[in-house]
This record gives sequence, structure tokens and C-alpha cells, in this order.
Amino acid sequence: MALAVSAAQAQPFPSVTAPAGSLVISPRAPKPVHSATGFVTGVSDGDTFYLVIDGQSTRVRLAQIDAPEKAQPFGRRAEQALRELVWKRQVSVTWRQLDRYERPIVQVQVDGLDVNAELVRLGWAWVYTQYATDRSLNALEQEARRERRGLWADAHPIEPWEWRKEHK
Repeated sequence: MALAVSAAQAQPFPSVTAPAGSLVISPRAPKPVHSATGFVTGVSDGDTFYLVIDGQSTRVRLAQIDAPEKAQPFGRRAEQALRELVWKRQVSVTWRQLDRYERPIVQVQVDGLDVNAELVRLGWAWVYTQYATDRSLNALEQEARRERRGLWADAHPIEPWEWRKEHK
């Protein structure tokens, strides 16, 4: 997959045997951070959308969160919430890795708003605890639960990862 990337960084570990000026990457080093700005042309579901970067359409997946599947209760509403935040707008994304479908797993900013966190705050996505690194998302999810926002209006919402297991 060829993505236009505006910046990349790596945190190398120094090596005493490497020639001066060479870059040495340890297997424990953080993955490089990539960033891009693009225009959103479509929303697939509550955590996936299409972004045009340098004329190329790229499907991206939101990092650290998981929204209900389309066929799941609140799935269409979660998709609509993401559409309201990003569709036909210029967004900035950063990512460190691709998922198994080769989609960048992105953090999204639009006009200074963290879209990933906003979906959790509004109650349209779970913190994907298996992959989440930003602990502030947990507090946003707890607040949404307490206030019964979005999918938390349901007395027994089913996590998307559990719903997918049951509906293979």
C-alpha cells in the first residue's frame, strides 16, 4: 500500500558499533509515526472512513475504539455520529501501524477535536481495551455510561468484539 506521508519519525537506540550518522532501530523501539492531512469522502461505519490523501482514496480505521457493527443495535447511529464529525471535511491523521486489512489505524483530528475521543464521549464507541493506550478514554467512557449517552441508553449493550464472535 502506497500512502503519501507528510512526516515520519523513529526513536532509535544508540549503538556504539554503528558508523557515525547511521540509524539503528531496535526491535523494542516505537514504530514510526506517520501523519497526513486529507479530505473525507465517505464513512463506512462508526469507526472506518475513506480519506483522500494526495489524490488517493485510503480506507482508515479509528485507533483505540470500537463502534457497534452496522447490523448491531446503535450501529447505524454510530456511523451517523462519525459522519457528522468528519464527512466532507479536511482532517489530520496520525498512525503507527496498519491493521490486517492494511488500513492505517489512525488518531483523527478535525478543527482541533480528537474524533476518536469524541465518539467515546458521545457514547457511540467503546474503548477497545485490548488496543487502547490513552487511559483518558476510559474516563470518557465511564462518563458516557453514567449519563446513558448514545449506546449506553441500552441496559445491556453488547461489545462489538463479542457481537462479531456470535455473528460469524
